[in-house]
Amino acid sequence: MYGTLKEKHVRLSRAQLRTMYADVRERTGRTLEGLTPEQMEIAVPEPSVNPFLWALGHIAHFYEFMILKLLEPNASPTMPGHDVHALFDSFRAAHPDRWNPRDVVGTAPSVGEIQSYIHGVTQRLVHALGPAGGPDDLELLDPVSTYLHVYGIVHEHWHVEDFIQTRHTLRYSQSLALPSTDVRSPGSSAPLPRRTAMDAWGGSALVPISAAAAAAASGIASDIAAMSGERCAVVSAVAALGGGAHPGYVAVPAGRYVLGATEADRWVFDAERWGHAVDVPPFRIARAPVTNAEYAAFVAAGGYRRRELWSHEGWRWLQQNREHRRTHPAMSDDEAAGAGHNTGAPRHWVAGHAGADSSGEGGGVAGGWCEPLFDRAPAPLRPHAPVMHVTWYEAEAYCAWVGGRLPTEAEWEVAARTEPVEYAASASPASAPLHRREYPWGDSPPPGPDMANIDGFRGGTVDVGALARGDSAWGCRGMLGNAWEWTQSAFLPFPGFTMDFPYRENSAPWFGYRKVVKGGCWATSAPVARAGYRHSFWPEMNAVYTGFRVAMDGAPGGVGRL
Repeated sequence: MYGTLKEKHVRLSRAQLRTMYADVRERTGRTLEGLTPEQMEIAVPEPSVNPFLWALGHIAHFYEFMILKLLEPNASPTMPGHDVHALFDSFRAAHPDRWNPRDVVGTAPSVGEIQSYIHGVTQRLVHALGPAGGPDDLELLDPVSTYLHVYGIVHEHWHVEDFIQTRHTLRYSQSLALPSTDVRSPGSSAPLPRRTAMDAWGGSALVPISAAAAAAASGIASDIAAMSGERCAVVSAVAALGGGAHPGYVAVPAGRYVLGATEADRWVFDAERWGHAVDVPPFRIARAPVTNAEYAAFVAAGGYRRRELWSHEGWRWLQQNREHRRTHPAMSDDEAAGAGHNTGAPRHWVAGHAGADSSGEGGGVAGGWCEPLFDRAPAPLRPHAPVMHVTWYEAEAYCAWVGGRLPTEAEWEVAARTEPVEYAASASPASAPLHRREYPWGDSPPPGPDMANIDGFRGGTVDVGALARGDSAWGCRGMLGNAWEWTQSAFLPFPGFTMDFPYRENSAPWFGYRKVVKGGCWATSAPVARAGYRHSFWPEMNAVYTGFRVAMDGAPGGVGRL
């Protein structure tokens, strides 16, 4: 069952949507900056990524058939001469076929054709909004038109994160990592302002940008190639981040929580429909995600050899991958050999200095492991950065090692979105409806760069002790950005679930197979990053920017920190 446009109620202005289109296109161009034609095509298939060119065509196909064809049913084809459904529909184009479209489909669009495709279809969508600065610029569109435009934009934001992940996985250059100081136009003493989208409901903020990039971003007519030649600064200055570890747990008493979206929420994906009451027993949850140093201690203690720490499915996965796990898909077999893959380590770790300890102090750094970051030589592992690229099975085993478990989806949201006093009272059925924050710190997007590590401009993770201003009301840090976090919960439909129209495949095909992840990562775009967003990965996935934090049963001491 699907067809849920009737509950849409958010209305955005033409100017807001035009800003959101320009913003996402700038982000896409920035993440593709500096790639050669050969890199855009990715000559050798890699199971955890898509060719950049295919993904661009897929984004254009989504815009054309999920949005444009609904807004303008009689619109002519944007890329005639090609079977764009067979080429770019992700549910028709099998993953291996994306590398050899000519053999499978009969045609292979060129780089120029695909760039023209995405440029052409988005130009038509922006044109439908009317001229910039016109008398109707501030007029609010109807809720359905608003929803369709925003859905296409958010879909492109998802792929911005995929592009960053792909560059990292294949060890391409890190052109997406932007400087933390102003990028000023030649002869100017100050950067030019540009509006960047802050959320999925029209919020935006002025940020500095170079003159040339501003010219490209101001006209959506600029194609991807022109956009990608410019760098821009996302922030004029980065406040002191803080750093180091952030140990300990917070105690959360029993309460009643509404998990899922309500009709009053401003943006809702189908997997979030509908809100339902969940009784949550008392629990403790870590103040920060597990760090590289903490995970290195698990590796050094033989965690990958201790059967009692692993679930049946996890041990089976480990045995199947023990001899063939590679620390990075771009490495040769010779490079991977001896890099510790039989002893167990996240896929981004490689063997470092011999004889180092696992504490991250003194002469060793997180057990002597190193990490390759994009095309740079492996550097010593940062001990207090969140461990990433771990599967759900590995996270589960680590939690068992420390006497805990992964938090449930409801527990994670309680720690991220509620306030202690109000939540404690929610155990009573007669209590007032529980307010849930949009973000761990409140209901407004981050006003500055010192609250959440998102949008990709830092080029990687920061220490788990950084960004204290982004703490939740319970004192949990880093619950938005830095690294996605595994939860214990299977990705299943909520009561009252109905598939999104027009994107029926957004959630339903994955129910029962994936695990819920929460919070976003450092490469997640701001319009996607919110505490209620419900994402999912397969439990064996480790190419994505995913870490975890530990939870435990019981909450001694009630409300407060342990």
